[in-house]
Amino acid sequence: MCFNYTITTNQFHGSIYRKPLSKNRICLHEEIMKLHYKGWGYTRIHRHLLKNGFEIGKSKTTVDLIIKKIKKRKEVLSQPIIDGIGNFRVEMIEF
Repeated sequence: MCFNYTITTNQFHGSIYRKPLSKNRICLHEEIMKLHYKGWGYTRIHRHLLKNGFEIGKSKTTVDLIIKKIKKRKEVLSQPIIDGIGNFRVEMIEF
């Protein structure tokens, strides 16, 4: 009895999104997303982060880029693994 097993996943591809984040980056990302979900704009978030001593780039658009990367990371890491068994057949093998 023979069959094909097919698996579709991105886990075999080395991605920058699989690299673990440092503790200060995780804290920064959590603060940014908390404020983003409250409806704050990236300029206001940037001012808040600077005022509260977070290490963030000088440009206000840095926060916007971080938000985009966080969303992309979440999208990539939450992709499902699709697998299945198919094409069952019986083959006679003679020795």
